[in-house]
This record gives sequence, C-alpha cells and structure tokens, in this order.
Amino acid sequence: MISIALLGLGALAAGAVAYATLGDPRGDLWRLRQHQKQRAFLKELSPATRQSDLMIPMRDGMRLATDLYLPADGAETRAAVLLRLPYNKNAFGSVRHYVPIYLARGYAVVVQDMRGRYGSEGVFAPYPNAATDGADALDWITRQDWSDGQVATIGCSALGESQIVLAAHRPPALKAIVPMGAGGAIGTAFGTYGAFGFFEGGIFALASGFGWFATEGGKSSAHMGSPRIDYATALRTLPLRDAVAAARPDPTDFEAFLDHFEEPEFWNLEGFISDQDRFETPALMVDNWYDGARETLLMSRQMRRTAPDQHVIIGPGTHCEAEAPFDRGRVGDLPVTGEALDFDEIFARFIDAQTGRGPGPDLPPYLVYVLGADAWRGAEDWPPQDTTARVFHLAGDRLAADGAPMAPRSFVSDPADPVPTLGGAICCTGDPDLKTGPIDQRPIEGRADLLLFTSDPLEAPLVLAGPMRAEVTVAVDAPDADLVLRLTDVAPDGMSRTIQEGALRLRYRKGFDAPDLLEPGVPVTVSVDLRDIAYRLEAGHRLRLHVAGSSFPRLARNPQTGGDPYRETELRKAEITVLGGRVILREW
Repeated sequence: MISIALLGLGALAAGAVAYATLGDPRGDLWRLRQHQKQRAFLKELSPATRQSDLMIPMRDGMRLATDLYLPADGAETRAAVLLRLPYNKNAFGSVRHYVPIYLARGYAVVVQDMRGRYGSEGVFAPYPNAATDGADALDWITRQDWSDGQVATIGCSALGESQIVLAAHRPPALKAIVPMGAGGAIGTAFGTYGAFGFFEGGIFALASGFGWFATEGGKSSAHMGSPRIDYATALRTLPLRDAVAAARPDPTDFEAFLDHFEEPEFWNLEGFISDQDRFETPALMVDNWYDGARETLLMSRQMRRTAPDQHVIIGPGTHCEAEAPFDRGRVGDLPVTGEALDFDEIFARFIDAQTGRGPGPDLPPYLVYVLGADAWRGAEDWPPQDTTARVFHLAGDRLAADGAPMAPRSFVSDPADPVPTLGGAICCTGDPDLKTGPIDQRPIEGRADLLLFTSDPLEAPLVLAGPMRAEVTVAVDAPDADLVLRLTDVAPDGMSRTIQEGALRLRYRKGFDAPDLLEPGVPVTVSVDLRDIAYRLEAGHRLRLHVAGSSFPRLARNPQTGGDPYRETELRKAEITVLGGRVILREW
C-alpha cells in the first residue's frame, strides 16, 4: 500500500486529456479546479490508503479502472461500499463526498469507472453491461483478503440506476443498495417505457435526453469531452434523430434510443427493468417530486414483492437534490421551509444494519415531503391507505365537482411555435438557462394554444397524495398529436405554480408497443398520467388544469404528420378539440 496523498493525480490528468478531445468548453481553469479539489480530497483522507487505477478484468477480458480506499484502522476484514459511475472517478463530486464518510465508519470503498468511460476499457452503453460488470466487481471485492464478503452500493442518477439493474440479478454479495434519483432504471415495467428517464408518455424528453447524450454520451475513453453547443439551435434540429450527431462527431446511443422506443425486447437487452425482474436486496430508494419519483415508487412496489427491508424517501427537489432545496429555501418558485433530513447518517445507518454493524434508521416504508405543508410524513403504503378519491370534471373553463356536459373547446397546436417550457422535471440538460421544478406559469397562460380549466376557490385546505391522472376526450384533425397536461396551484394573488404535469403522444393511447395513428376528427378518450405528488393547497386557492399540445424544449415536438417523429423534416399544425374529461386525484 502507498500513502493516499501520493496517488491519483496521473489518472486525473489523463481525464483532462480525454476531455480535450472534443474541445472541452470548461477549459484549463475547470481542469485546474478539479486538480485542486482532488489534491485537497486526497490530502484530507490521510492516513487512509489508496490503490489507484487497478485494472480489474471483467468476464469478457475488458479491464475497468478501479480505485480502492482502505481505512488504516487495523481491522482484518471489512465490508465494502461500491460506487460505479460514468462521470470520472477522479473528478466527480459524489466520490469526494462518500469516500471519507464510509472510510470513517470502517468500510473499504471501491470506486470504478464504468466500461468505456475515462480510465476503463471497452464500449459504454446504458446499461447492457451494468449487471455483469457490477457482478464481476462484487466478485473481485469478495476475493480480497480484507473483504468480509459483504458489499453495499450508493450513488445518484447513473450511479443509482446501475445499482437497480445490478440488484435485479440478485448477486448474493450485494447486501444493500441506496439508489438516488434513479427512476431512469425503469424500462417497460408497469407499462411505463421510461428508460433512462428520457421518455414520458411516449414522447422523448428532449432537453434532458439531448443534453445528456450531447455532453456525456461518449462511448469510449477517447471521447469523453463536451462540445460547445448552441442549445437554441440544436434543440430545433430536424430531423431530430440527427441532433446529437450534429453536436459531436463520435457515436452515441441517442439514435438507438429513438429508433427502438416501441420495442420492449430492446429495453430488456439494454438492462432496464421489466415486469419479469425480481429482487432480493434491501433497498433505501431516494428521489424527489420534480425528478423520477413516479418511476422510483413503481420500482419500489416491484421490489417489495420479493425483497426485504424496502424504504423510500421522496424529497421536495429536482434531480439528485437532497439538502439543496432546504439550503436555498425553495424549489423552483415554491418555498421550502421544513427541516432537512440528515441523509448521510440515514444512508450510513441503513448500510450498517444490512452489513451487521449496527441498528438501522427509524424509517417508515415511505417517507415523503408534503410540499406546501413543509413537513415530512410517513406512510405504510403508496398511495397512503387513508387517502380518498377526489374528482374534478372539465366543465366549460372550470374544474367542477359535478359532471355536467361541456361545450367543446379547441386550440391549434403548431410545432413551429410550441408552448414554451416553464420548469418541471428536467435534468442533465447542460443548459443553465432552463429552470426546473414548480415554476409560476402565468407567462404562458395567455397563449391561444393553451386551454385553462380552473376550480372555484377551495373552502378548506386540500392535501393531495399519490398518483394523479386525467381522462380526456379529444378529437384531432391530424393523424397524431401530443397532449401535455399540467396541474397548478393558483394563489389569491394570481400566481399559478406547477403542482405536477404529464404528457401522452396520442398514437400510443393503446400502449407504447402498439402505436395506432388517429382517424382525423374521430373522438378518442385517453388517460394521461400526471405523476405522483404530496402537496397541500390552502383554503382560498384554486386548482387549475392546463391542456396543451407541447412543452418545448422539455418534450420533443410532435411533427403531427403521422410519420416517424424523429426522422420527419416537415411540420404541420393540428387542431385539437377537447370534448370533456376529468381529473382524478387522491386526498390525504
């Protein structure tokens, strides 16, 4: 073993060279800061020891770059905490965060660049190799003299998704997983087709999907750079399938994701979760309302069927935010004044309990942050068993308690002039100008292509908890169109702040593997998932439903021609007529 303070800078420099291959816009100053952070991180860990860039062979002969951190506490054997990531083990903030926490608790910490990323050999893809490479990493760990045969995993986003993919293969050494912001691990499970978090209702999540593949989509260590991107131009590229290729010359999986959306076998082979997957590993799953909470809650339901010790925490923030909303006192335009949890202590105690090192945290099966009430609330099930249905009907321009017939209301959806996105569940765009979370929607509520349905002022507070959906009957004069529905909380002063939103590409109204174009002018009744939430509306506030045909650039535009939406170069307008509907909520 060699002193930790003397190792690791060579690999960091190699990462900087890899970034330079595509003209890294962050430049020398960014790389210098990463060097400085890494130097400080390594110095602070002394007297721990580190073995840097161990090249661990996988079953097919590819070698993955791996760092091993061991506490200098004299213990003969110990459990390990494993982080596997595509974001450079020598520069990623989560590595610097978690390594000292778990070293101080006596764990070995193993950090590995995923296949095809930074120091590792092979070709990267999300995530056909995550299960086998993860299992091979576990096997390597358990063969070491210092190992007691127990491994836990932790991390957010891709670091979390790969944990779930690994856990679906039930490796015996995997004793606990703590995936955060990992709703993108879901594939075809529960009929969602939400792989990588890049599809919603059959529509490509453009801002997130383009942003990630354009900046992070490199498939080999020679192509880890981020190109300079003019987002305003790039996001309007037609055909959309060419957008990432126009931004970076090296191959990515962007086109494959678009080409194979309707094929369940493709997503199964990529490693994403299906209804057939079974789990055995205790899990503490963490997400946020303006991230992949819906998918995380669904996967937790699946895990509970066969795996013990399952817990879910849903916080108020956006992607991979835990403490941040509490530190800044808001998420989007919504104040957050409740108490932050000690997430690091909760995670560590959960792992301690699963590896036999101490008692676990006192957690209910579900712990959710109730937005608006600014309080954490526990539940034994999701949706909570003590909720009741609350239905609002579309009536004229109102959301009404009764189901009186409504006169038809129409709007024209023009993909050349889409409704602008204001907030919502957006991540990983690379574009700092895009706001996320619950944002005041008044700037777009005067548009002719956005219908509003508003309730009377509430006579008493209304606490919503659980999944929400809308059933809407529409007629469209085109072979395809999208519905984008948004619930907002309208305050007495007029602020109309997003509660949650959902969308559906109408060709997928019968299922994402069963596309069926519309017969122009013929009414269809569709169900649109509005995601899950825990949210309190105050007395005097009103509930509002938006009905639109787009939300750009959060969602890719529908050309509305009936052709392949990702290869189409022509756009056409569509008149969408709303004939009736209802919003189905649950009151807690």
